[in-house]
Amino acid sequence: MSVNAFELSPSEKSELAPNGVLKVAVAVGPAASAVWCVRDEISGQARGVTIILARQIAQRTGLPLELIEFSSSGDIVSNADDGSWTLSFVPVDDQRRKVLGVGPSYYLGVSTYLARKDAFKTVQDVDQEGVRVAGVAGTATLRSAERTLRNTDIVGYGSLDEAMAKFKGGELDAIALGKESIISMLSGLDGCHAVQGHFHEAGTAIVVPPANVHALDAAIRMMDEMKADGTIRAAYDQNEMSHADVAP
Repeated sequence: MSVNAFELSPSEKSELAPNGVLKVAVAVGPAASAVWCVRDEISGQARGVTIILARQIAQRTGLPLELIEFSSSGDIVSNADDGSWTLSFVPVDDQRRKVLGVGPSYYLGVSTYLARKDAFKTVQDVDQEGVRVAGVAGTATLRSAERTLRNTDIVGYGSLDEAMAKFKGGELDAIALGKESIISMLSGLDGCHAVQGHFHEAGTAIVVPPANVHALDAAIRMMDEMKADGTIRAAYDQNEMSHADVAP
């Protein structure tokens, strides 16, 4: 008899829904990706890959769902110990593995720079003295850009909206960001592109607060099942990411 990956033990349920509600943290901003959600222009509701996954988990476990919105994955991680959320999906690096319970990656992505086409062609071109570069504070992408930039500095803003406002206003030359996120915004940014190459690559994974070892067992089991049964693939396809591969 097959095992139901979404059937929770009492200890798993108590950590995933300590008050009877599954609280899933999602990042909401102006770009869409395997982790970022965007607002629907008509309804104003957030939509994206992680929201589809959250709803699938809630439906298949039978738990009520509450979506907890944050401005970035960095904000999600910085609130991992305060009880505001019990499950999430974020890009993972070595630093985040120290402060989160990390399950399987479902997406493998790279980060590069959003820039004007007439300014920079490659990531190496961005690394010049006097170039004004920014990223989103607390993100793995920002930390990686800080490590790799040798000739210029990078500033972290509290949200992507804030960084984009500076970029559009001519106060920034480039923004360090996941390539999928950049691609999702290009239709509204004339004369801009994702510069060639990348300075960072990482998996985006299902995660839980660090002390929730039983919830992590459930998260691992559920993510493996969603990758195998086509749920991840369908979430990509519904969010204009048909070109993206599901992580093995």
